[in-house]
Amino acid sequence: MRSLRLVQKLASRRLQDATDAYLRDLATAPQQASEAHTKRVLAELAESPGPHVYLGETPSGLKVRVPLAFLIRACCITTGGTGAGKTMAALLPLEAIVRRLPGLKTVGFGVLDAKGELFDRAVYLLAARLAELHGRERQELLERIVIVDFANRVSLSPYNILARWSYAEPDFFITSRLETLRELLPSGEKLSLRGASVLKHILTLLSESNLPLTYLDRVLGDEPFRRRLIASSRNEELALYFRTHFGAEGKQTIAALRARMDSLFASEGVRLALSGSSAPDFLRLQNEGKIVLINCAGPTITRGVRMLLQGLVLSDIRQAIFARPNNHPVTYWWCADEAQNFFLTRQMQENLTDILTMARSFSTFFYFLCQNLSTAVPDARMLETLYTNIRWSLTLRSTQHDAGFLRSALPVTGRLQKPNLDPFRPAGTYTPEEERTIALNGIATLPDREGYLWLKTLSDKAIRIRTPFIDLGGGEHFRTIVDSILQDTTIGSRITRSEYLERMRERERQWTQETLDTAPDMDVQMAHAYVGPREVGA
Repeated sequence: MRSLRLVQKLASRRLQDATDAYLRDLATAPQQASEAHTKRVLAELAESPGPHVYLGETPSGLKVRVPLAFLIRACCITTGGTGAGKTMAALLPLEAIVRRLPGLKTVGFGVLDAKGELFDRAVYLLAARLAELHGRERQELLERIVIVDFANRVSLSPYNILARWSYAEPDFFITSRLETLRELLPSGEKLSLRGASVLKHILTLLSESNLPLTYLDRVLGDEPFRRRLIASSRNEELALYFRTHFGAEGKQTIAALRARMDSLFASEGVRLALSGSSAPDFLRLQNEGKIVLINCAGPTITRGVRMLLQGLVLSDIRQAIFARPNNHPVTYWWCADEAQNFFLTRQMQENLTDILTMARSFSTFFYFLCQNLSTAVPDARMLETLYTNIRWSLTLRSTQHDAGFLRSALPVTGRLQKPNLDPFRPAGTYTPEEERTIALNGIATLPDREGYLWLKTLSDKAIRIRTPFIDLGGGEHFRTIVDSILQDTTIGSRITRSEYLERMRERERQWTQETLDTAPDMDVQMAHAYVGPREVGA
């Protein structure tokens, strides 16, 4: 009898232990299933062939290694507030590419930056890689680097925004330039319809002669020079406008056009770049897998001009993308910082829609870094297009509204307990939807470099990760390295200031001399054009 009670007691304990274990497993089953799923996805990624990028680790210590091809053969987005770690996260795939240069010939990348931070850090990565290379390898990497720095007044990159490439249709090119200039002018400086018409004809006239926008004031005020351009034009409609309509334009229209365009040239670096005779051929640069770094920021470049430069460059890139052959063997990846500026105007939204929906067929992809995207893009359809066509996203510290697209992908346990205010009642649990709301609200207080990685095509759940820190040296050391590259005209396909100015003077001498030589002949031609019909009528 005593032995029976002992057996019952032991069995009771085992039953109690088994029951407790079962209840614990039941309580943590959703969380365990989520962790098992995450572990399986990360293991499959780590075992995939090709080079990988280390993006960080999960709270449980799992390493997040994603194939480079998965990251760059996709449109993707990183969102987060200032200081959340967007730029540091963007450097992870960039550093993985740079580390494999110049041997990696089937991949190229470009940086389009309106703040300067990502641009400088990409320059530093390239400088560090160049220091590791010697001989032919170093020279090969140097030949792949192209730098366009609108703030640089020493090493200059010509960017004549009226230089048209062979693959750009003339009417579309001029209309695109006109719309970009019109839409991105500050609201108080918008051009009237009359002013826009004058500007369109001047842009066409300058583009035909391969002259930059900096000649606009001369076209407006120098009649012999204007007549010289008209005489060399093959566009009869354009010549007719200047001979019959331009003189009737009001002085106020001309003065307003002058004032609005002058603001674009306030920065010397921008004025010099726009005064060039050529512009980057983004079709060739992408097809050859070049490393293109574009900086639209600088201490003397206003916010409005930065946005205008971004818009102009984006328009050029868009035209070049769709001139590439289908499924080109070179994958090109554009990293665009301050990307919320790309959604401000109707034309830029149209350009982005084309890129998001069709650029994949031409082996070109965009990586957008932005903050407050939902605020910057009031058009819900544009946001839907963006979220539909991204393959992966990284959401760092942000607002609940801006991270709303991530709501359905936030991982939940299903067992999160509510605060228990009544000690005599069992604690309740939040519903999965309530738990998602809590997790979404928590994004606003995430630590730096911590966020949710959502690999949309691989999992319906986002993975919380902490991204690693890339050591770029101290402030003074970093600045010294970057400046040494930016001031070196032998790097980045740039020109010294003295050579650049001499080219401008030579072009000026050529046009001035031709204007002087042809001015009398033009007077005679204009006189005959005016008197001839009268004599015939008499």
